[in-house]
Amino acid sequence: MSTRVGHPLVREPALADRVAEHMMDLVLDGTLSSGMRLPPERILAEQYGVSRTVIREAVRTLVSKGVLETRGGSGSYVRGPDPVAAARSVTLLLRLHHGTTPVPYTKIHEVRRVLEVEIAALAAERAQPDDIAALEQELERQRRARHDRDAYVASDVAFHAALATATHNELFPVLLHSIQDVMTEVRRLGFLVPGSVDNGLMHHERVLTAVQAGDATAAAHAMTEHLQDSVRILLQGLEIEAARLRTG
Repeated sequence: MSTRVGHPLVREPALADRVAEHMMDLVLDGTLSSGMRLPPERILAEQYGVSRTVIREAVRTLVSKGVLETRGGSGSYVRGPDPVAAARSVTLLLRLHHGTTPVPYTKIHEVRRVLEVEIAALAAERAQPDDIAALEQELERQRRARHDRDAYVASDVAFHAALATATHNELFPVLLHSIQDVMTEVRRLGFLVPGSVDNGLMHHERVLTAVQAGDATAAAHAMTEHLQDSVRILLQGLEIEAARLRTG
C-alpha cells in the first residue's frame, strides 16, 4: 500500500501575488515613479526568478488596481495619481450606500475638516512664491466673478485646489478632488444666500493672509472658521431652494 506524501501545489498565483506586492512597494517608495516604463516581461522574469506567466499575472493585478497601465506595443507603465478616477470612485460609493437619498452634509463637512484644516496649515508652512501667486490669482478671479454663479463657484474650487497644491504633497489634491463634485453643488446652493459671496471672499482673504505670513496656526484657524460658516450658509441655501421648489 502506497502512502501519499504530497499534493499538487498551486504556486504561480501565490508567486504572482508576491511579485505584485513587491512592485507595489517599489511604486510607493518612489523607486518606480509615475510615468516610468517597466522592464520587458522577459527581464522582469529573470530578475524575480519566476516564469513570464507569473510576471504577466502580477502586472494584470496591478493594472486592475490602477497602479500600472499597459500601452499596446509599448509595454507597462506606472500610473500617476488620477484625481478624476478618485472622484468617480467616491461618487459611486456615495450612490451605492445612499441610493437617491442625498448624503448628509455633516459627513462631507467632517471629511473637509480633516483634509482642509491640515491643508491650510501645511500650505502656510510650505508654500513657495509661485504657490502664493496662484492663490492670489484665484482670489482675484473670485472677486471679478462675484455676480456670476458658475464662474464664482469654479474660482472657489480652484482656490481650495491651489491650497492643496501648495502643500507639496501630491496626495492632497487627489483627495480634495475626490469630493469636488459634491462640493460644487454645495457651493451653488450657498450662492443663493444673500451676502455669501462677500463672506466667502473674506474667509479666503484671511486664509491667504495667514499663508503669506507663513503662520500655520492662523491658517488652520481661518480655515476652521471658513468651514464652520460654510455649514451655516449651506443650511440657508437649502431652505431657499426648498422654498423655491414649493412655490414653483
